[in-house]
Amino acid sequence: MPKRSPTSLMFLSIFGSLILFASCESQTSDNAALVPEVDTVRIKAKLLERTVEKGATVSYLEKAAVSAPMEGTLEAIYVHEGHRVEAGEPMAQLQTLELELALKRARANEASAKSQWKLSQTQFQEAQRESERYIDSLDSARANVVEARTQFINAKTNLENQKQIFLLGGLSETEMKQVYAQYVSSMTRYYQAKKSLKNQTIGHRKQDLEKAGYNVPKEAPNQKKALMELNTRTDARRSEAAQSAYQSAVIQREAAEQMLAEATIRAPLTGVVATRGKEPGEEVKPGEAFLTVVRTDEVLISTSVPESEMPHVTIEQIATVKADVYPGVEFEGTVHRISPVIDPKTRTFQVSVLVKNDEEHPLAPGMFARVSIKTQSIDRGIAIPMGALVAAESEEQQWRPGQSARVFVIRNGHAFEHEVKLGETFGDEIHVTAGLEEGDQVVTSDPSLLKDSMMVQVNSESPESKTRKEEDQ
Repeated sequence: MPKRSPTSLMFLSIFGSLILFASCESQTSDNAALVPEVDTVRIKAKLLERTVEKGATVSYLEKAAVSAPMEGTLEAIYVHEGHRVEAGEPMAQLQTLELELALKRARANEASAKSQWKLSQTQFQEAQRESERYIDSLDSARANVVEARTQFINAKTNLENQKQIFLLGGLSETEMKQVYAQYVSSMTRYYQAKKSLKNQTIGHRKQDLEKAGYNVPKEAPNQKKALMELNTRTDARRSEAAQSAYQSAVIQREAAEQMLAEATIRAPLTGVVATRGKEPGEEVKPGEAFLTVVRTDEVLISTSVPESEMPHVTIEQIATVKADVYPGVEFEGTVHRISPVIDPKTRTFQVSVLVKNDEEHPLAPGMFARVSIKTQSIDRGIAIPMGALVAAESEEQQWRPGQSARVFVIRNGHAFEHEVKLGETFGDEIHVTAGLEEGDQVVTSDPSLLKDSMMVQVNSESPESKTRKEEDQ
């Protein structure tokens, strides 16, 4: 083999090194081409808010149809459409001549009935006093019976004694006749007093109370009271009847006054007169509305909300309202009414927001408006774009709260698969309740093409990379 010069050997060495370097460069370039480029987002806890924004219509909070309480003729109407009224303010007047005459008659009847009642009360009280005097007189009658009986017993004893003396000849026949006459006289007085007491006590005895259905009291004062009540029942009932007649007359008089007062038709609420359908001189009937009053200090903004939001809409939630007629003006309100019924055609339910009306920018019923209702808020929540989720092949990608899903988290240039628990959706993002922490870098582009632990390259144009570059600068 011929000898090679040192120069030739050096040239061959350099040439071989170049070939080897070119081969390595080609292999490195091919490997780089196989590493997928991904977009990512860096997880940060933030305020999550979900808002429903819908077109809406302004409507009345309260509307009242005004009618006459009775049939009659309108004497005057004090208001026109657009007239502002306060609750209780007179709006119209019916003719009142017949009502005034009826009131005068009712007052006269009341005065007469009151006099009759007072008279019957006086008679009843006098009957009570007379009954008390009579019951007290029975005590005197009983005392007379006791006294007459004592005299009778004494006369009888004296007669027997004198009879023995007479038989012994110590008393003349004339004297004996006198003694016997005294005995007969005392006996007569006793039996007469006894009979008189019996007649006087009729209606004032215990058996009379029992027969009338009373429980006979044991104490004498209570017995006396019961006997007085028994013997004045007729007068008491007469007084009660007169009192009832008087009370009926009072009711009739009050009804006549009420009808006269109702002839002045007043505003049922504070608001604005919306319609007027009658003129003075026309007849009206009960229940026939001829005026309409609506509240304008507050209005309702009614809209249809998707049924998916029903669990999140509650009474008193804050809402904002905008009307096209007032560009740049926002009205704040609260959810006032929520319909429990879902419309089967639109799959929506009705929600009404209560808004205080603004004098400078009044909202009129029928206006078109846009309402925004903040249905959910999480102070420090973790959320990721919907595109970051990977569903199993057998699952439909309709994410629901509580469901599990997979995401890819970047660590040291590799994508690692993580399981996460999902919460509610917030626009294009979804709340993650478990599985991620602040600072995690999550793949957001085509995660279904990745495999666990795969090497990846973060796209330099992704929002995450731009943010990191800005922070480094």
